[in-house]
Amino acid sequence: MKIPPFILILMTTFGLVAIAALLAPALFPIDLSDTELTSRFKPPRFIDPESSFLFGTDSLGRDVGIRLLYATRTSLIIAFLGMVLATVFGLVMGVLSGLNGGVTDLVLSFITDAQLSVPTTFIGIICATIMGSDALTVIIVIGVTGWPGFARLVRSQVIQLKEANFVESSRSLGASKARIFFEHILTNIASPLIVYATMNLSSFILLESALSYIGLGIQPPETSLGVMVSDGRNYLLQSWWMAVIPSALIVLLILQISLTGDWLRDKLDPKLRNKT
Repeated sequence: MKIPPFILILMTTFGLVAIAALLAPALFPIDLSDTELTSRFKPPRFIDPESSFLFGTDSLGRDVGIRLLYATRTSLIIAFLGMVLATVFGLVMGVLSGLNGGVTDLVLSFITDAQLSVPTTFIGIICATIMGSDALTVIIVIGVTGWPGFARLVRSQVIQLKEANFVESSRSLGASKARIFFEHILTNIASPLIVYATMNLSSFILLESALSYIGLGIQPPETSLGVMVSDGRNYLLQSWWMAVIPSALIVLLILQISLTGDWLRDKLDPKLRNKT
């Protein structure tokens, strides 16, 4: 499978950012609660060439560049774990609904539609009230709000596949539902599921950032991209880089993941592949 140069650049830059972020504690072992008030609001090096800080400092004198790595690490881990939770739960619900049909399908479809009608912020407030505002809360919110899309995708795929000739042949030979699922259905829905998960990872990063921005997610002194934007919003006129740089990184990550997901969909979806 030939990868276009533009997509290769996107994948490479995202990989470099992700690796640097994941290795942040080893590369820059700092205490996130430390402050250096004598270094407050130092400009980035691209504004002041004599500055000692690549992306400047914040209102407490902390290096924005180093905190950006820690924030990216937190946001990526939370979004990924939330995506895994949503994928697994949505897969189970979609398979049960699609394979069994009848009353099971009606009940699970109703639950899926009911969950989609509840605003994400409301779910975040409920989870934060019950569990407190932390990383686990955000992961659960992402999983709870994200699984219906996966369930609908899996259900539609299962309904199509269970009537296929090779599935009917396996069923006529006495294969159990579990064997049919693992041998035939799971292998055929893997590609669209991977594409859908990849495309939704950007939405989960944005959701984590939004929840942390409004105070329902990561709490200081821990940091995430949403926390950094929230910390810098009061200093836009004085030290705009505190909010603009993490905001730009959020946009960059979302573009990288979304465009890569679009390309994967074009390559892995048989219908789209036949058109191109």
